[in-house]
Amino acid sequence: AGGDRRVALWQLGVTKPSPPRARGREGVQHARARDLPAAPKLQPLSAWDEMVADYATTGLTASTHPIGLLRPRLHAAGAIDIGALARTGHGTEVRVGGLVVARQRPGTANGITFLLLEDEHGTVNVIVSPQIYERERLTVRTEPLVVVEGRLERHASAGGAINIVARAVRRLEAGDHVAAQVKDFSLLDAIELARRSAMQEFAAAAGGGLEELAATGTDDFRAVAPPVMNFGTGRSR
Repeated sequence: AGGDRRVALWQLGVTKPSPPRARGREGVQHARARDLPAAPKLQPLSAWDEMVADYATTGLTASTHPIGLLRPRLHAAGAIDIGALARTGHGTEVRVGGLVVARQRPGTANGITFLLLEDEHGTVNVIVSPQIYERERLTVRTEPLVVVEGRLERHASAGGAINIVARAVRRLEAGDHVAAQVKDFSLLDAIELARRSAMQEFAAAAGGGLEELAATGTDDFRAVAPPVMNFGTGRSR
């Protein structure tokens, strides 16, 4: 639970490693800390904070998709989910929000860029013309969460595959009434922030591997977004 996660982080922050008990071929084994202090009353993590914490510590989330958490606000802004595209006619103007999981700009495609968008219902391919790419270059190249407006295409010659030909690609922000969810989620309680330096010291003394916990719950989603598959380069940010 979110509260349990914060209690664990708080206890890590105030716990100092005991002197090493034994040194073997595999390295140093530290004695387990005992008598952990009781945590103060901490605010539970929101669903968004829990999702961000999952990405920050494990690189994935098995619970809630980020777009799923934003779904009510996206619907209010006139965006439909990717699953609904299967019931939408060819040539319809649509608006969808998604997580960018792949970007491709093949040298043989005459400057066209392809984005693969994912939400909690599936994926859809977005076709970005050179003109839109030049106008929205930073968003197309770097933003993990975007809203795409464009024309739905479904051609029988392509086996009925669905594409969206974009006329606008925007980062998911205030214009879509989701800024508070994307950029303004709650920080850790002040007492947790005060313990951050102790947590970093603990992680360093324990041989590393825990440093990312110090920032859990405090970063914008863009800082912990999963890697994107880029054409010709494999998975990278």
